[in-house]
Amino acid sequence: MPSKLDPHVATIEDWLAVEPQLTALAIAGRLSKKQPEQFGTKQHSIVQRLLRALRKKAAGKLFAHEPPGAATTADPLPGPVDGSGYQWPDPPTAPPA
Repeated sequence: MPSKLDPHVATIEDWLAVEPQLTALAIAGRLSKKQPEQFGTKQHSIVQRLLRALRKKAAGKLFAHEPPGAATTADPLPGPVDGSGYQWPDPPTAPPA
């Protein structure tokens, strides 16, 4: 089913390109200024869904185009590898008096 936002997706994408931090409420406000008879705060939830989808798509593009970097690992620390890394002195095991 087509959304009432479909004709405005390109405009919303342009707004997000300039101001990526825009919220769904701000976008709904801008749309209501452009077309008050069609948009209002009640359309906030459909704008949220669209915004979520647009940001997911943009994130997917970023990760798809990011060249894989060389994997780096830290040099191992000297000493025992028993999980704790604690060496000396042994802590007291009896409850304090």
